[in-house]
Amino acid sequence: MYQKSRRSLVIPFLLPAFLLYTILRFIPVVQTIWSSFTNWQGAGREAPFYGLRNYQLMFMDPQFLNAAKNTAAFAIYGVIILLIPALFLSWALTQNIKFKGIFRFVIISPHLLSVVAVALLWKLLYDPGFGPINNLLKLVGLKSWALPWLGDSNTALVAVVIAAAWAQMGMWVLLISAGLERIPPELLEAARIDGANEWQVFWGVTIPLVWGILRTLIILWIILSLQVFAWVYIMSGTSSGSVLTEVIATLLYNRAFSSYQWGLACAMATFLLIVIFVLSAVTNWLTKREVIEY
Repeated sequence: MYQKSRRSLVIPFLLPAFLLYTILRFIPVVQTIWSSFTNWQGAGREAPFYGLRNYQLMFMDPQFLNAAKNTAAFAIYGVIILLIPALFLSWALTQNIKFKGIFRFVIISPHLLSVVAVALLWKLLYDPGFGPINNLLKLVGLKSWALPWLGDSNTALVAVVIAAAWAQMGMWVLLISAGLERIPPELLEAARIDGANEWQVFWGVTIPLVWGILRTLIILWIILSLQVFAWVYIMSGTSSGSVLTEVIATLLYNRAFSSYQWGLACAMATFLLIVIFVLSAVTNWLTKREVIEY
């Protein structure tokens, strides 16, 4: 009877959240999917049924293919740029060092800033005229390395990824260091007694024990990368560099608000939604390992 009474109390508490989620999330998703099959050109206009034509146009569009390639590259570059520094910094913060709290605050603080503020900051740092990066390179005699970072095809996308990774580093370090601190010292000491060196202890004991956290962070980064918009839009905008850093989200925005091809934009959004679900499931399956309890 008591359990039945508790279950009856759950519905009133869940109902408001469920209604809000349905109104603000589920219904717009359904409308977007439906609009992707129409030739809708904006609010107040008719939306005649268009079938799969929007999807055909999307995959025939060279700009979309370029944006898809850049989006995939953004995700891959980000994992590479984030993973090794985050592991090193997390390990360093678990050691017995002075001013650990200050170092932790400095590393985590960028994650507390807004995307707009950080993107504008890095845009100023990359400025080819008065940006500190180029001025520092010139000062130390590396003038040939001073580049238009956001306007060069070889550096534009990587420059944006570095800015986004810098902002995300704090969350990675916070979660990984928390996982490292949970590892019982006896496990590491037992491995050393068995003859393992520090590298073998780190790779064979530490990494498997924090793999669940790393796996979650990688999946979250992939989802973030597929939806990335603000970083590219603020740092590249409508300049010549925007073509070099165009991702699916910015192309979708331009198709909807500049070209008024809302049906095509909805098709891109639907495609992006499917890709996020599929890639998340595939990444989760590929990185799945046996759960290690300790």
